[in-house]
Amino acid sequence: MIVPSLNTIGEDDLRRYCPPEVRYHLHRIRLRKEGGVVTPDSLLRAYLEALEESTYLQDCGVQALSFNCTGASVANGPQGDHALAERMTLALGIPASNTMVAIKRALRHVGARKIVHVCPFADKFSSGERASLEAEGFEVLQSVGLNFVDAREAARMAPDTLAEHAKRYAVQGMDAILLSCANVRAFEAVEPLENALGVPVITSNQAVLWDLLQLAQWTGSVDQGGQLWR
Repeated sequence: MIVPSLNTIGEDDLRRYCPPEVRYHLHRIRLRKEGGVVTPDSLLRAYLEALEESTYLQDCGVQALSFNCTGASVANGPQGDHALAERMTLALGIPASNTMVAIKRALRHVGARKIVHVCPFADKFSSGERASLEAEGFEVLQSVGLNFVDAREAARMAPDTLAEHAKRYAVQGMDAILLSCANVRAFEAVEPLENALGVPVITSNQAVLWDLLQLAQWTGSVDQGGQLWR
């Protein structure tokens, strides 16, 4: 898994949820800031550098690979996530994916079409995620940005707090709720939130792990992985 340089949650989630018989390896990609903050251009630069950076993991012989940054995976347009996954798979010779591709696969797997989308950041970031989901045929009933400006601050948000935000924005008729961003503790909130809302909950890190295990042809279940695994 490739994560942005400022990510502090992705590795924790793999440590917590990855099946013990599966070995995982991480590589970091520089997420540059402009004026002290990450911008859409910063995410686009990471998107464009992802293929070259992925060769570091190719060298250690991984069976599958994912570029895990939700915002960066959609930084090159609504269909850019699929284009990047295809380009990496072809160049590396192994199955490759990214966060938004994994999210879409996970949403389809749980039979979700109408979704609520909660993103930690401002609308200028969440809008790209929403556009990518809608381009794939999902109906986004509501898309909410929590207006964090620093991903490291978002990472400090407790799972219970994130779950409370999600409950606040849940709407009648939704098939699933999506908690996006690889740098929030959303994976830990999946099962409590599913119990409260009665619908599948998909998160960036949960979807990426599920997708990677599928690509590596691992079969089994992940404890506390939510309806995605059941």
